[in-house]
Amino acid sequence: MAIIAYLDDVDPISGSRRGVTFDVSQAGPIIKRRSSPINHQTNPRMKIRALLKATNAYFWNLSSGQRWDWGIWAAINGIRGPGGVLYDQAGCAGFFAVQLNARIAGDPFYNTPPGNLPLPGVTFTNLLRIDKDTIRATFTPSPTAVDNRIFLRQTLPGPGYRRWGSADGYIAEISAKNVASPYDFTTHFQHLTGWHCRYWTGTQEDTGRRSDEDLWDL
Repeated sequence: MAIIAYLDDVDPISGSRRGVTFDVSQAGPIIKRRSSPINHQTNPRMKIRALLKATNAYFWNLSSGQRWDWGIWAAINGIRGPGGVLYDQAGCAGFFAVQLNARIAGDPFYNTPPGNLPLPGVTFTNLLRIDKDTIRATFTPSPTAVDNRIFLRQTLPGPGYRRWGSADGYIAEISAKNVASPYDFTTHFQHLTGWHCRYWTGTQEDTGRRSDEDLWDL
């Protein structure tokens, strides 16, 4: 950034020209490099954007009665924040939460809400890092159930510990239905030797209904 001194017979310049921006600060007229927005068009990001767009369109094409049912379900099954505190969510938010999980797992959209949360699910007994791309989960009962999958969420791994929140977790993998223990998940982010990562495991019904999650620090 540089300060500009204009002559008396020159009008100040404003706006952006050829990658630089002319502006005014407390010090006077300035010139600075124009920042360009970054919009990475990666395949996973474009897939999620398309899924969000389709989910939004599907919800608003439901009948008023169906949207009302989702509103009631969302009020009962709110978002759990820190300490397990339950927060209200709108019907469209509840619809998004269920449908996105189901669609990522390869299931169709559901017009009616699933049963109330949480799904009982399986009991995870251990989670073990096998290599940088593989996390092995053991659980009971085995197999899960005809209509159930198990899933893994993870944070971005790193060489040190930090304060992770549940919102930091990315879906790494949702298994096929009725899988047996032990099950090898493929990580979303590579977990290198000596690095630390937080994981969450849970069960998901084919309606999108999910269990409470177990937390693991590896």
